[in-house]
Order: sequence, then structure tokens, then C-alpha cells
Amino acid sequence: MMKLKQITVYLGILLLGIIVLVGCNTGQKPAPQGQTEVTETEGLEAVLPKEIGYFWVYSGFADYGHNMRIDSIDKQEKEQIYHFTGGVEDLSDGEAKADFSIDGQYIIKDQILVQKLAKAEMMMDTFTEIELLRLPLEKDAKWEQTVRDKAGKEYQLACTISEIKEAEDGKVYTVQYQDKNSNFYEKRQIKEKQGVISFEKLWMGDEEKSMVIGYKLYADASGPKEKVDLLSFLPPLGTRLNYYGLAEYAHAGQLQKKSENEEQQIYEFDGLFLDGSGIPGNFQIEYLFDYVEGTVTEKVLKNTREKKKEVNSKLREPIIIKLPLKVGNSWEQTIDFEGSKKTMKAQIVKMEYEGKTFYTQMKNHQLVMTVRYLVEDVPGYFMNTYVEERRFEKGLGMIGFSQLMQGDIDVKDEHDVYEVEEALLNKMFGYRLNRF
Repeated sequence: MMKLKQITVYLGILLLGIIVLVGCNTGQKPAPQGQTEVTETEGLEAVLPKEIGYFWVYSGFADYGHNMRIDSIDKQEKEQIYHFTGGVEDLSDGEAKADFSIDGQYIIKDQILVQKLAKAEMMMDTFTEIELLRLPLEKDAKWEQTVRDKAGKEYQLACTISEIKEAEDGKVYTVQYQDKNSNFYEKRQIKEKQGVISFEKLWMGDEEKSMVIGYKLYADASGPKEKVDLLSFLPPLGTRLNYYGLAEYAHAGQLQKKSENEEQQIYEFDGLFLDGSGIPGNFQIEYLFDYVEGTVTEKVLKNTREKKKEVNSKLREPIIIKLPLKVGNSWEQTIDFEGSKKTMKAQIVKMEYEGKTFYTQMKNHQLVMTVRYLVEDVPGYFMNTYVEERRFEKGLGMIGFSQLMQGDIDVKDEHDVYEVEEALLNKMFGYRLNRF
């Protein structure tokens, strides 16, 4: 009888093949009557994220998009500096000669929040340096500033906090920046713990043509590093996903967000069986994204076809992804497996840009992560081991599923790798996402 290590090697090679087939200051000033005193940085600090690695994704007018990440936070007695870098989406696919990189700082000093851009040639923002906010953070608070755009043209801006909204997870400040000598303006919404969540400006074109352009934060892809890492493997929400596999298997469905708070988000996949069996049925699967634990847990809510809380996988409520997302990361979990308590061993076995050739690997810009799940000491499976493997692609979610079915395999020589692989192929079930 072969050792467990041998079967793991065989299955690792085989499963890959079948699936291919089928981001305190002490000095204080007197506060107005009825307000509590704040330090020079305290009130403004609340509108920025607190974590190094915090990631923003923005999208907007004419397919515009950019992203930024906090690289460092330098907190001094009278000044705080948040250094960020990022880039604007290059729609030319590398053919344009412009510099799409972003390098800048948020600076809190003297009761003022400043955005300073050292590099931002293609960023939609107009000014290389601008005061985003000033204390006090009150409706109708006003101030003026002189700024220059990227070409050196000077503007005199009259600034007003025009609105303050109380959201469930923090206040949202709307700030208007109106040029005193023209119709030009900028407007931002700045939210506590998130920073800028929307930007709008009047674009002044040739021959006095103008239009309003801007961008907004894509909140589902933005946040602390742990959140962004987990959410990066989500498929598009509300988009029909079609899966096809062996023996005319097929199902389709879409993912929707059900609830969220600072610590977790819950998504639900509503699916419909469409395979060649002709047996009707639908199912629901819940995915819990826990940012504190750094995990994604899968839970089948219903399966009308089989009348049990399983959909292909034999794993009940498994942790399917766990941080850190790097090859070799492994975890164990006690789960219900076919009516018995068993230990599931999971491991991230591969992170790669997939393709059959070097060229196709270069063309695939999205990372694919492969996770393998083993449950030992389960009679009825080859070498008493249940094996499952899933592949996740950034931006698409799970793109491949494969599992070893019950039953022994017919081989004459257990040490012949090729013979074992061929025999195991007859015991495999799998499906993949139609990405076309």
C-alpha cells in the first residue's frame, strides 16, 4: 500500500490537469462654547484610515480608475504624514508614454488636512497641493486658499463644508471648492475612517466647453489589507456565473451581498442546476468574510435537489480561504464529514499567473490561487483520504472545483505514477467557470 505522501503527489498533479480541462498633540486652543476641546490633529485624524496597507480603489468618468495604498504613517507631536502610492489605470495597455504612477501624502498640521501630490500626472485631481479640510468640522464652515494646478495656473478657492451626514459607520463631509474668478469648482465627499469617497470637478475644455467629471470609491474592493486580500477573490456581484463540468454537469448563479459591518461581510450565492440530468433544483450558499480572523467560510443553506446541505463538496461549513494568502499557508478545522467529526487539512498549494505557454501566462494579468483540502481516515475513498481542490482567480472568485469520488482504483503497479494518474482520472469529478 502506498504512503499518504505518494497519493498526495499523484492527486496534486492529477487535480491540476482535470481542472484545466473542464490595498497627540498637547497644545490646544479654546473650543467654541458647547464644543469639547480637540487637539490640532484629533478631529482631522478621524477622517483618514488608521492602518498601513489601507487600499483605495476608485472608478469614474469614461472608464477612469485609480488605486492608492498607505505605505507609512508618521505621527509626530504637531504633524501627521500619511504617505501613499498607487497608479491610474492605463487603458492603452502600456502603449501610452504618460506616467500613470501616483505618489503623495496626506498631511495633518495646524488644524488643516492637506493632500500633496508629488507624482500624479494622469490622476483626475487638479491641484498638486490642496487643503481638503480645516477645523472646525461644522456645517457652513468656510475658508479660502490659493492653489496651482499641474500646469502652474493659479486659482483662488472659496471652500465650504456644505453638508454633514450621519452614516451608520461614520460622518460624511461634503466640501465645495469654488474658484472665485471662474465657474471652475471641485467637490469632495470625505468620510470618517475612509478618507475621500467621491470627487467631482468642472472640466474646462477648449472653446469654453465644459463638463462635470469625477470618480467614486469602490468600497467593496477598498479597505484594510486583510479585507482587500480576502475580497480580491470575489466574483462580480449580481453577474450571472456559468459553470460547466464532467458528465454534462452545469449550474449557474450570482453572488449578492447580504450584510456588512467593520468586522465581517456576508455574501449569498443563489444557484440553479442546469446539467444534462434534467433533474430540477436550486441552491443557496453563504460566504462569511471575517476580517478579524482573516477567513472565508462556506455554508450551504439549502439544496432542493438533494434535500441536504451539500452542493458537490463533502465538506460541511469549511474555511475555504485563510490569510495570509501565500503558498504553504495551511490550516486545520474540525468539520462534519458524512455524519462524523473529522479534521480537514487545507493548504494554499499554488499562486500563479496561469497559461499553457509563457505567452499566455504573460497575458493573464490576474493571479490564480489553488487551495487543496484533505480529510483522512474516511473509508470508501482511495487510501481512505477525501481530496478536494479549488482554484480562485482575482476578480472572478472560484473558477475551478475538483474532488475525488468514492471507490478504489484499479492499478497493477501502485508505484507507476502514470498508471495511478490514469486510474484516478476515472474517479474524479470537476467543473470550471466559463470565462468567455
